[in-house]
Amino acid sequence: MAEKTKQKVALVLSSGGPRGFSYIGAIEELLSRGYEITSIAGTSIGSLIGGIYAAGKLPEVKEWLFSLGAWKVFSLMDFSISRNHLVNGDKVIAALKEIVPDVNIEDLNIPYKAVATDFYTGEEVVFDKGNLFQAIRASISIPSLFRPVKYGYRTLIDGGIANVMPMDRVARTEGDIMVAINVNDIDVDKVRQILIDDANNEAEKEARDKASSQKTKEVLDSVRHNDSMSLKEKLVLARNEGYRMLQHMFEQDPKQDELFNEERNYFNVLGRTFSLMNHVNTRLALKMITPDILVNMPFDDFGAIVDYAKAEEISAVGQEKMKEALDAYEAGKRKV
Repeated sequence: MAEKTKQKVALVLSSGGPRGFSYIGAIEELLSRGYEITSIAGTSIGSLIGGIYAAGKLPEVKEWLFSLGAWKVFSLMDFSISRNHLVNGDKVIAALKEIVPDVNIEDLNIPYKAVATDFYTGEEVVFDKGNLFQAIRASISIPSLFRPVKYGYRTLIDGGIANVMPMDRVARTEGDIMVAINVNDIDVDKVRQILIDDANNEAEKEARDKASSQKTKEVLDSVRHNDSMSLKEKLVLARNEGYRMLQHMFEQDPKQDELFNEERNYFNVLGRTFSLMNHVNTRLALKMITPDILVNMPFDDFGAIVDYAKAEEISAVGQEKMKEALDAYEAGKRKV
């Protein structure tokens, strides 16, 4: 009996920060179901995971990524004193080069394209030849986070600004289907309900804050005026109350805290802003091009810098999302 022909796939991977680790599990699910990836186009983190797969080193890089804890991720950030970027971005590329050979794009196993953006003209710059890591480094250059890349007369930054999900760039072959993974989706109903609930609970929250402040005042008054307590006992009591007060400060509705911590620091604000930009641009792109299979992952699931240490968890989400999308696609084909 002749072996069943594998369904060819032109795979498109969007930008999306640490959520891009979902592509590892998604690719594994595709392959385990008998699909054959015949080309890849990616932007930002999509260019990185896509390039690693095209170089045939995804299993090795997966093992390395899954081993990274928060401190190891932090150690890969070669911080800069420059005024226009926080991280040089050389250490992470050097670490990857220890696993993935320093190859040219035209020598990869399958056609591959990476997208970057010209900082001055706004033009989309597509890498389909030349050094793989130069293309990846340019494509992941998140403005203000990573140092921009000089490329001839151009200064290149993150490709998500020009083409967040490069469906129009992926190479096509006869009989293939396009599978696009979008990790910049928004569950609008869920987000809206959380905001409504949070607004409704504002009065209750104010009452809790007032009660907590009163308790702190009473404890500190007792420390000051209780002469029967030793200095050590007073210090322990004050320390414990300080811990309780800090815990209360950071206590939020767990659902609200999971999604909306943007006021806490600059990076959260910047990260959510880019994710919103990616979401809007993806929505516009999907009005012009419809992939055969679209895999969506809400951007509120992961996105903080600390999430770069959650590759295994995020990959599992990607595998599940791909499974759901393939199940729906295959069920639809059986009905035809």
